[in-house]
Amino acid sequence: MMDARAGIADGLKVVEVGSSVSVAIAGMTLADAGAEVVLVEPPGGSALRRERAFAMWARGKQSEPVDLTTRGGRARLDALLAEADVLLLGLKAGSLERLALIPESLAAASPRLVVACVTGFGRGGPFRDVPAWDGVVQARGGRMFEFSTMAAGARPVFTAAPVASHGAAMALVTGVFSALRERLRNGGRGQVVETSLIRALTCYDLGGWIPGGPAPLRLEDAPFLPYSIARTKDGVWIQFAQNGPALFADFLRVLGLEGEIDYLESMSPATDAAKKRAHRELIQARIAERTWSEWGERFAPERNLSVEPFRPPGKALDHPQFQAIGDVVSLPGPDGGPTRQLGPIFDVPARPLVPGGPAPRLGTVPARFSATNGSCSAHGETPERIASEAGTLPGPGLLSGVIVLELGMWIALPYAATWLAELGARVIKLEPLEGDPMRATGPFSYKLVQGKQSLALDLKQPEAREIVHRLVARADVLLHSYRPGVPERLGIDFETLRAINPKIVHLYNGAYGSRGPKCDAPAFHVTGGAVAGGAWAQAGAGCPPPADVVPDAAERARISRRLELANEANPDFNSAVAAAAATAAGLYHRERTGEAIALETRMMLSNAMMMSADFVDDGRGDARCEVDADLHGLGPLYRLYPTAKGWIFLAAPRARDFERLCGALGLDAVARDARFATDEARAANAAALADVLGAAFTKREADELEASLTSRGVACVRADLGPCRRWLFEQDWARSEGLVVEAASSEIGPYLRYGAPVVNDRPVPLGGAFASGKDTRALLAELGYDERATASLFARRIVAEPRPKGATPA
Repeated sequence: MMDARAGIADGLKVVEVGSSVSVAIAGMTLADAGAEVVLVEPPGGSALRRERAFAMWARGKQSEPVDLTTRGGRARLDALLAEADVLLLGLKAGSLERLALIPESLAAASPRLVVACVTGFGRGGPFRDVPAWDGVVQARGGRMFEFSTMAAGARPVFTAAPVASHGAAMALVTGVFSALRERLRNGGRGQVVETSLIRALTCYDLGGWIPGGPAPLRLEDAPFLPYSIARTKDGVWIQFAQNGPALFADFLRVLGLEGEIDYLESMSPATDAAKKRAHRELIQARIAERTWSEWGERFAPERNLSVEPFRPPGKALDHPQFQAIGDVVSLPGPDGGPTRQLGPIFDVPARPLVPGGPAPRLGTVPARFSATNGSCSAHGETPERIASEAGTLPGPGLLSGVIVLELGMWIALPYAATWLAELGARVIKLEPLEGDPMRATGPFSYKLVQGKQSLALDLKQPEAREIVHRLVARADVLLHSYRPGVPERLGIDFETLRAINPKIVHLYNGAYGSRGPKCDAPAFHVTGGAVAGGAWAQAGAGCPPPADVVPDAAERARISRRLELANEANPDFNSAVAAAAATAAGLYHRERTGEAIALETRMMLSNAMMMSADFVDDGRGDARCEVDADLHGLGPLYRLYPTAKGWIFLAAPRARDFERLCGALGLDAVARDARFATDEARAANAAALADVLGAAFTKREADELEASLTSRGVACVRADLGPCRRWLFEQDWARSEGLVVEAASSEIGPYLRYGAPVVNDRPVPLGGAFASGKDTRALLAELGYDERATASLFARRIVAEPRPKGATPA
């Protein structure tokens, strides 16, 4: 029997290979959950050791230096794999082949092993061996083109938030727990699960891919007033999030602007942009009348007010909410000195995730797994169970047969459920009678509703709650995003549902969490961007300006526009992918123990984890590398450059990368120049090095540079094309890799869409988008409602379905 104090991953044995941030974060999450993780490093140590965040990424792990190019080193790895349950691999396709680490071969040699692999662009196609830097993938994937709005559309802009790495990390966690769950059901067989940074990046494309798209870039200054940005009298820049009629009305009331601005008019793209700018000035002038402290006193009693100061990355470690609920932990660093860092990425009250100790020093003694047979009896895989389940034939994907109920709106929670649907789960979206408000955006909602069934109902009615409870009795998972207190009123809290279904997996994907001083506060994606520092990082050096710089109205408008564009939708997706990973962990635990389980993820913490490179405080001051004011990048060897035709993004920050770059460009004299001979010298002479490289790049075209330099092992890709669909949808290799698939049916017919975030050898046929309530009648019949009862529910507006085309509202 499982120890009542054990973590979800207790007893699992994990081997981690490769200097991939995604693999490091996935391994950290498994270690926090109780797994034994051995980090296999080169003899000189992982390249990640030079990052301050290594103290967090490697916490609770053991270190094993191994030279995988030698026979002895490979024998040592094979010995570890013979005991392991999971292998996390983060290497280029060519490196996998060179080191004989082909995932399928490793799985065949160890049939119970789950091999989880991440690459940059997948193991096929022309970019398979391009070094998998996050910036490289975002540049080639069109995201730097999309941020050209910050340069008036004239050129690409560096993207500061490492969303591809975060998404891939959560895809690995989702895939690993899903495969381990399946192993419990199939007689103990492991499998290969795979993702890539480009696959993860597609998860963040809300509207660039839509049928009939892409949508045009937001080049006109037409502020979105529910997400107003303003400067207080004492120079604090603050972000509001009042996206809803009631929230916006309370916002105007608190500011003393009732009747001055109409919510629907402020939302409408048809409203004159000049009028929106005038309303922005009205709001900003009012906020400028008081200090942040004075406004704080005024805002404090308001339950419907969402406001946060913009913070630099890492400063949320001092946020009262983070500190109150354990999202900040203290651990020794690898050198033994004290650090503050982020806590585990999701909460499991019954099986708490707990960092297992500091990051290891580079191993001096061989790493050892415990004697516990984590792959068998400790996981409920008794010989009897293996025998009884040996004939189970899984369906498509990793979550075939799982039923998920989704109770959430807008982006974050619905997209978490989309991930589960793309892994084969049957997702039933429970939405209001009028539909999820996100549907009002038309095709922009497709990403959040496609591949799901929809039942529209009024949850405030007892009969509707009875419908939900009947569904819960048959379901495996319920996901919701309601603020504390609402689930109890609606009858969807964990204790109520556990009484109905003693094996339910219940996940709350909240903003701040279910406890702490801000648990009742509303929030939207811009809140997460302001709190966790993603928006500050994206805005670049000098934005927002220091508190003692007092801008005039025009400059204030310019700064707020830059912050608005910097604070785009990625926080919702960062929250979603963490929620999906937590759900997969809950399903594994439920399969292993037969227990119901409650889990919680938080938008603020998920976004801080996305910026985790900046979230270790070791007392040595701010070590953050800041994006330059022109938004080119993080220094001469990790930035955008113009060429004779087009723009490229270069990633060559390490010594060997710089040597290859100079050789490929014929700049041998530059490589020998004392100003650029070491990492320290290059940092000290960064402007001079950028000038030298810029001069070389302007002599050649972007396409030529990409082809020439990538063939020499230098990460250099074109960066001025986008959005992603304009490139990826036309690539045969993307089709063969399953990055692009066809939704065979939808309310508008077949269309192309992105594939699943993580795949195995049984791809899921992915569905399209349909109207709210499309499946209401069929689902009621499935639940046992006869025609008379169903008609009564429709007549009394307990449930709804789409109106026939041409019909008028009742």
